[in-house]
Amino acid sequence: METIINFFTLRPTFTHFGLKVVWYLYLLNTVVQTYTNVSSVFQVLAQRGVHIDLWSPNFIPLLLGLVAQLVLVRLMIEVAAIVISGSPTARAER
Repeated sequence: METIINFFTLRPTFTHFGLKVVWYLYLLNTVVQTYTNVSSVFQVLAQRGVHIDLWSPNFIPLLLGLVAQLVLVRLMIEVAAIVISGSPTARAER
């Protein structure tokens, strides 16, 4: 119960291992969402008879948004890791 309270009150609750798990879950989620979005775009384009050559320049914003989101989340996880490593409870566990 205390972990849930700490999570919703924005207190540090994760360990380094927990942050790794969160990062890999986020990567998996990003891959699944990207695949779903791209496959649905291909289906719509195929239904309307649009060739992929005409739509391929529009992949750049999609990929740029994906990379920016990954970088921001990775940055936040690294900041959280620094906060966790500097917290008094992390020092006491060593």
